[in-house]
Amino acid sequence: MRPASSRSLLAVLVAALILLACTVTTAARDPADLLFRGGAVYTVNAEQPWASAVAVDDGRIVFVGDDQAAAEWIGPDTEVIDLAGRMLLPGFHDSHMHPMRAGNRFLRCQMAGLGWPDEILTELRRCEKKLRPGQWLRGTDLSDDLFESDVLDKSYLDDIAPKRPAFITNHSGQLAWVNSKALQVAGIDASTPDPKGGEIIRDPDNNQPSGVLLFSAVGPIYREIPEPDETDLREALRLASRIANSFGITSSSEAQLYPENWQAYMAADQAGELTLRIQGSQAWEFADGLDQLDDIRQRRDAHNSPLFRADTVKLFLDGSFVGIHGAALLKPLTGTNDDFGNFYPASHQNLIDVVQAIDASGMNVHMHALGDRAVRSGLEAIENAIEMNKPWDRRHQIAHLALVHPNDLPRFSALGVTANYQALWAYRSEQRQTEMDAVGPERAQRLYAIRSMLDSGARVVLGSDWVSASMNPLYSIQIAVTRRPPDGSGPAWLPEQRISLEEAIAAYTLNGAWLAGHEQLTGSIETGKAADLVVLERNLFEVDPMLIKDVRVDLTLLAGRAVYRRTASQP
Repeated sequence: MRPASSRSLLAVLVAALILLACTVTTAARDPADLLFRGGAVYTVNAEQPWASAVAVDDGRIVFVGDDQAAAEWIGPDTEVIDLAGRMLLPGFHDSHMHPMRAGNRFLRCQMAGLGWPDEILTELRRCEKKLRPGQWLRGTDLSDDLFESDVLDKSYLDDIAPKRPAFITNHSGQLAWVNSKALQVAGIDASTPDPKGGEIIRDPDNNQPSGVLLFSAVGPIYREIPEPDETDLREALRLASRIANSFGITSSSEAQLYPENWQAYMAADQAGELTLRIQGSQAWEFADGLDQLDDIRQRRDAHNSPLFRADTVKLFLDGSFVGIHGAALLKPLTGTNDDFGNFYPASHQNLIDVVQAIDASGMNVHMHALGDRAVRSGLEAIENAIEMNKPWDRRHQIAHLALVHPNDLPRFSALGVTANYQALWAYRSEQRQTEMDAVGPERAQRLYAIRSMLDSGARVVLGSDWVSASMNPLYSIQIAVTRRPPDGSGPAWLPEQRISLEEAIAAYTLNGAWLAGHEQLTGSIETGKAADLVVLERNLFEVDPMLIKDVRVDLTLLAGRAVYRRTASQP
């Protein structure tokens, strides 16, 4: 045994070596590129929920902690941002939207708020001058009031665009004002009868179409509109991405990806244009059978980067309650004996076969299902695939979920199926009243039951389904937490289905990242993860819940790069 003096000397030497190692490590540490301090940092990391400072270097988070410890990361070139009590969150993940399709609306001439005739005609002339040969003059958001008057006539559009079709619609796209060229292309003339459910407004003197088409009469025009080319699709994506970044969104699901969209996304990624992480769900056509799976797999394998991949398949199982009442139900619609809605697969067995094949290929399914029959069929198809195929890291999801039978709630957790809700629908509105009337009072009490789904143990994510009322995650979070109209004009609808602010934020961050397969990369503020971050002007936990939607985004970072900064001139 060593003498006590030797043990003491050894202890002193060990302590000295440890101190020296720490000193060398501290001295050798490179300063961070960026440091946030003095803020309310909500990490969505259960092991360290709150902090006041975060350091970022080379696009990664290198420190999460308090202001005092953060000082070690400051060097001469470090950008230091004093949050001054503002909130820092992980970037938002919108788990169900259509960026490219929605962005395409912003390539059209914007008619909202413009007066007739001078402002509208001036703006249409400006838009027409920017068009390339072969492009249609398209406009959107023309006031419904104009369609109820007799002022719209094709002659105005003939004067502005005599050589190209012109097609101007209201917000819904169900009312249209067109020129003679568009009528000619669609084969609509004096002899064309009004279609069922629509009307061709005519000149009373000669029965010629006036240029105003209502409801189903618009259909022939839509069928003639050329698909946007890659140039337009990429520009639409840039526009949509800028809007998303301004709302703090750093990651998005592309909920219905067609081959031409996939090509445009891939080209945008290769060109360094993406400011969102995009996880695409490739569109499935039930009528085309299983042969299409080979092409879908090839696209999945052809491109896979941290910013874009398409490894999920979108399946439409039913329609919606609004309009044609197409949601597939276990019991008939109220007032009918045999109207169970529409189920889009050829049969339940057809759905089982399709999901089993997709699952066997190592791809996830993203199902559109509003009615309880569609939801149950989707769950049964996934259950069959799990039983029949080998184990793998499945991340299947069902989106919308307007009505879920209580017996099916626990199956989401048991099967590992993610519930993808659009919380901005979860308040009493005219559209919700239509759904309530369609299903009757008993089932109406179970519409958009997000709380019940969470209580069943399921993973819940949130998305906007943009183009919709708003892409803003804070808008959806406010409604999820309050179940009230955004303007506070009514009481909470099914208040027992409210969820907590913590749960809503998790659904828009870490849960969304997990669903996209990005949970090791983003979704929470932890060392080693990408610096996908958003700075809010106020701490959401200190805001009146009815004012959450009004909190502004000051800064959005994607992998440490600023993709949005609010300027002093912005609202």
